[in-house]
Amino acid sequence: MPPILILEDEPFIALDIETILEECGQRSFVTLSTGSDALSWLKENSPSAGIVDPRLSDGVCTAVARHLVEGDIPFIVYSGESESVSEMEPAFAEGHLLMKPASPEQLVEAIETALYGSNCRRKSGT
Repeated sequence: MPPILILEDEPFIALDIETILEECGQRSFVTLSTGSDALSWLKENSPSAGIVDPRLSDGVCTAVARHLVEGDIPFIVYSGESESVSEMEPAFAEGHLLMKPASPEQLVEAIETALYGSNCRRKSGT
């Protein structure tokens, strides 16, 4: 399976997401912290899904959201902002909005829904 793209500029949040993915059995992911790095990576790669913080240190990652939508790549908009990110960029409306902070269970459910349309426990058979 192609890797999951994690686009998060807060190192501790990125590490939490990586840990949750590993605990759910997802070992293939790429973590990037800027929209420009993500766009460069996306030119050569196609992730299975994305977890995207819309507002990064280099600005709002509208081009990344558009790329994911155009590539029909499911993604989670993982944001701590109460304002509607879809107002910043309509492409964000195509992703599943998950507000920070989310519990590990909420994040796993969102990831598994994006990847498989079910949750991790059902997919793993437990």
